[in-house]
Amino acid sequence: MTAVLLPWDDARAEAHRQGGRLAADTAVRDLGAGPVRLDLAGALGRTLVGDLLAPGAVPGHDGAAMDGWAVAGDGPWVLGAAIVAGAVPSDERLTPGHARPITTGAPVPPGTDAVVRSEDAAVDHSGFLVRHTPSTRRHVRPAGEEVALGQVLFAGGTVLTPPRAALAAASGVDDVLVAPAPTARVAVLGDEIVGSGVPRPGQVRDVFTHTLPAVLRSFGAEPVATERVSDDADHTARVLDTARERLVVTTGGTAGSSTDHVRGALDRIGAELLVDRVDVRPGRPMLLARRGATLYLCLPGNPMAAMVGLVLLGGPLVAGLLGRPLEPTGSVRLAVDVPNDRPGGLVLAYRATPDGAVPASHQTSAMLRGLADADGLLVVGSGGRVAGDAVPPVRLPWT
Repeated sequence: MTAVLLPWDDARAEAHRQGGRLAADTAVRDLGAGPVRLDLAGALGRTLVGDLLAPGAVPGHDGAAMDGWAVAGDGPWVLGAAIVAGAVPSDERLTPGHARPITTGAPVPPGTDAVVRSEDAAVDHSGFLVRHTPSTRRHVRPAGEEVALGQVLFAGGTVLTPPRAALAAASGVDDVLVAPAPTARVAVLGDEIVGSGVPRPGQVRDVFTHTLPAVLRSFGAEPVATERVSDDADHTARVLDTARERLVVTTGGTAGSSTDHVRGALDRIGAELLVDRVDVRPGRPMLLARRGATLYLCLPGNPMAAMVGLVLLGGPLVAGLLGRPLEPTGSVRLAVDVPNDRPGGLVLAYRATPDGAVPASHQTSAMLRGLADADGLLVVGSGGRVAGDAVPPVRLPWT
């Protein structure tokens, strides 16, 4: 295996590309990997496959935007029968000098020039509608103002959020095709890890089994199993070899000590190494590999380093598997000077302030306190940056 140390942004793009490649390969080969059709409630949070077209216009008719009167011509107007929301649109034309009471959303009759708001007019003692507050606003929503028939509501790869599902329902959509959630397995490596209580000297608590599945779920994956793995070459290889999920995420065992067996296990099971370390701190010794229909995202064992790796590469990887676009990073402005006197990118948790981004305290590869209340991650290039400089951020999926 040849080590190719990738810059962090190139590694993100490669993870996204590899997720897309695996999704395309498995969709062709595996009958169960194709899109699924769900009703709108069941599809919330899922990713659309293909463009979603509007089966109907929104609104479907010219409708009143306010409670009031539909009027034709100049007033005063002779009053006719009321029109309420839900009424069948009338073919009877409203002639000049006439008006009909109308409620918000009700179809306006043909010939309507405007809807006069209820607060802008009144019925006089003779039974005529007279306008006492002039207005130039028409207060009529034309058919198709919001959505035209056949219009693309949302492009393929879009996540169906509640407002998007509401708009889809308004246009007449009942169900949608969504990408299957890629299954994921989490393997936590290390003999020193304990699952409960206060660890004795030489031990550390398991901080991944209950957290990484939640992060993966927020990306759109479906975690189906977590397991603890001892620092044993055979055990490590067996866990990687028997996994059948689309994505296996491991923590620990990626460096070069005598107890780090991940690299050897990947080689032993015939996995192709796609990303061999990333030029960032923390998180440098992360790996991405593939064998068949499974991708292996292998993260460092230190808590902050593992979280950074999962956010930097795991999010783009799952997005690729789901057919979603790679999320752009944008920029944030630094409120303080941030030195970086070593090669590669320095990843820091930060807090947003009125003056800009400020790195959180208590953050090293082994610490989680700075990340616990962070607003996001930022990446400072080699040489550092000064207050006022713009640097790329990476969104935290739980914020």
